[in-house]
Amino acid sequence: MIMKRADDIKRFFKKAEVGTNIDADEKILNQLLQAHKQISEHRHIEPEPNIWRIIMKSKITKLAAAATIVIAAVIGITFIEQSVPTAYAQVLQDAIDAVSDIWSVHMNARMRTLPSDNFSLIGLDYDFVPIEMWKQTDENGLVRWRVEKPGRVLLMDGQSTTMLIRPNHGVIKEETWPLGCFDSWMGRLLNVSELLDSEMQNAKDNPDRQIHIQHTDIEGRDKIVLEVDVTTDVAENDYLRNQFISDSDHLKVYRFDTETNLLESFQVFVYTKDNDVLVFEVTDIEYNTEIPGSVFALDLPEDMIWHTEPQILPDNEKYENMTPKEVAAALFQACAEENWDEVLKFWGASSIDEQIKEYLGGLEIISIGEPFKSGGYRGWFIPYEIRIPSQKFNLRLSKTNAAGRLVITGMCDSKLRLLREMKWSNEPEVLPDNDTYAKMSPDEAVKAFNEAFSRQDWDEMRKFAPDSFVEELKHDFEEWTKRGQPKEEQPFCEVIGKSVWSEENSAYFVRCRVPGGVKKHNLAIRNDNEAHRWQFDGGI
Repeated sequence: MIMKRADDIKRFFKKAEVGTNIDADEKILNQLLQAHKQISEHRHIEPEPNIWRIIMKSKITKLAAAATIVIAAVIGITFIEQSVPTAYAQVLQDAIDAVSDIWSVHMNARMRTLPSDNFSLIGLDYDFVPIEMWKQTDENGLVRWRVEKPGRVLLMDGQSTTMLIRPNHGVIKEETWPLGCFDSWMGRLLNVSELLDSEMQNAKDNPDRQIHIQHTDIEGRDKIVLEVDVTTDVAENDYLRNQFISDSDHLKVYRFDTETNLLESFQVFVYTKDNDVLVFEVTDIEYNTEIPGSVFALDLPEDMIWHTEPQILPDNEKYENMTPKEVAAALFQACAEENWDEVLKFWGASSIDEQIKEYLGGLEIISIGEPFKSGGYRGWFIPYEIRIPSQKFNLRLSKTNAAGRLVITGMCDSKLRLLREMKWSNEPEVLPDNDTYAKMSPDEAVKAFNEAFSRQDWDEMRKFAPDSFVEELKHDFEEWTKRGQPKEEQPFCEVIGKSVWSEENSAYFVRCRVPGGVKKHNLAIRNDNEAHRWQFDGGI
């Protein structure tokens, strides 16, 4: 049917340097059959990280056996009494059959991350954020996919690849980029037919990597759990340590159903000194279901701001020769002077967003620190301390929920243009004292939310705002505290005007202001572009 994988599987074996030498086959299969015998004695062990392991001591044996173990995990170890060459052929055929008819995949997952930040960003103390992913191949072989979390969407529609960072920032490439692009590593899970190939190649590239396998019984069905231990090269005290999965020591746990040979679940645990932290898990997978065409389309706002590659300037050499510290100083000075044309030389965008102008315009530079390298990042990090001006915006509130109380559903600019959608993953609950909250005016609701923030009463804040937004504020507060930022310098919000009702939006809007405060962070810049100019890459 669609996505026939015979050639890919054959290429996999060729790439893995697994030949058809009968002596080699017999040796590997004997090892696997012995492992299978051991596994059968442990069929009723509940799956959890590192309970039972097959660890080969010899690197050569370990490499060959690891490859065979991965294959066995995907196809369910369905050996029968027959000759070695015939069994080996059956292994290959089962592997081909298991992936040949998958034409659509839909996954729901959750990850400890921030809703609008980089797809790969993690925080061991972050709350979980929902992630949803789709992939479909139509009858003509056209492949389309989508990876989404609340503040960021990545879409490949068969002709182009677009990333939208809500509300109106984006990147577009007029070509079909692969799953995993733009740091969306979790999207590769949609390539269920290539997980075998991927883990095999990883085992080959990293002979010391430990791969473990076990059978288990879950609700009367036989499952195979494949565990892969990964050790990072990033030092314990490195700035980027545990900020991305690739920069952490972690465990990947795959679970396959032995009847269908398909992936059922996937988890990632980050190892720490104290415990193992679950940072990512697939909670539901659907195969071969119809996906509406609307999933593979994006409704983009008219005022989109697009990422652009830096062009060579008449005075390009001046910017090429800047040191990272000089770049940070020049960028912030341009913001202080509200010289947005100069800012664009460092920004890599079609224009500077009005929200950015309001946020950074007129800032005061307090200090610029010494640049440093971290992890595998190809650029530099520069510590900085700035004082930003007060920020004005509108909070949107609505009471169209079962609880009948006002809750925050968005953040808008002075012209009521949506800056950020705040979706509630669960409907606002009816509280024990719900009447008290239902009687609040829009102004009172926002003031109560702000007062809860000033006390760091996160549970109270969740009565007015979605979990994801509260978690972001909690993270910000913890970062301010880590940096020793005095409480009086932390940007607490205040109501500065009476609420207004918008018939067009069917919502109330409350005018708010965050007083100016000190911001301490690390600016990320890189110059791996054709113009060789330093470009802002994060940290503001």
